[in-house]
Order: sequence, then C-alpha cells, then structure tokens
Amino acid sequence: MSETQDRLEIGLSATRTLVVEGSHLYSPTGKDEHSVLSSPAMIMEMEIVCVEALQGVVEASVGFHVDVKHIAPTPHGESVETTATLIEIDGKKLRFKVETKYGETLVGTGTHRRAVINL
Repeated sequence: MSETQDRLEIGLSATRTLVVEGSHLYSPTGKDEHSVLSSPAMIMEMEIVCVEALQGVVEASVGFHVDVKHIAPTPHGESVETTATLIEIDGKKLRFKVETKYGETLVGTGTHRRAVINL
C-alpha cells in the first residue's frame, strides 16, 4: 500500500445530508403527493458518502458490492442523513457499514464494499 493508504483504519467515517427532491423521488402510485426517497437514490447516497470518507486517504476506489435494506419512507422535501463507517480492511478491499436516517427513523441500512485502485 502507498503511504496515504497506510492511513486507512477501522472507524474512518463520513456523513452527508440530502434533501429529498427531484430525481431522488419515486411515487408508488404515480401521484406527486405520494413521492418518497427512491431506493436507487438512497443507495447512491450510501456510495457517495463512502467515497467522501476515503477522500485524502486513497487516490481512487470503485464500488463492487451493495447489500442494503430500504426499510422506511422519506417524504418529498425532507432531509435524510447518510453515514458510512469503515468496518473491514482486507488488502485493497474495504467494507463499510452504511445507514440512512430520517430524523431518528432508520430508513436504510447495510454494507457497501469498495476496492482501492491505482490510477
């Protein structure tokens, strides 16, 4: 590993906030008033926050596995907070615990795996 990658350690984390609007929405009925945070948008937030946790520590990484549950809705216009915490380092393979919350409500949870790559 490079000198920068030597700074990788269990517990490394980041958090970001997203306002649920526009392309983040899905309506199960097709009606705007029923729009909620879509699963793909939640998963994208989980992947982005993992990348943010690695900023300044690794040059680049790619996602290769997502295992999450979307368990509660978040209405249009509300904010969610997504946190990623590094829980495993296996050579160049990393595993993060990811969680998305709407206030105190757990919206999504699971793991995301990334591989450190050389550019």
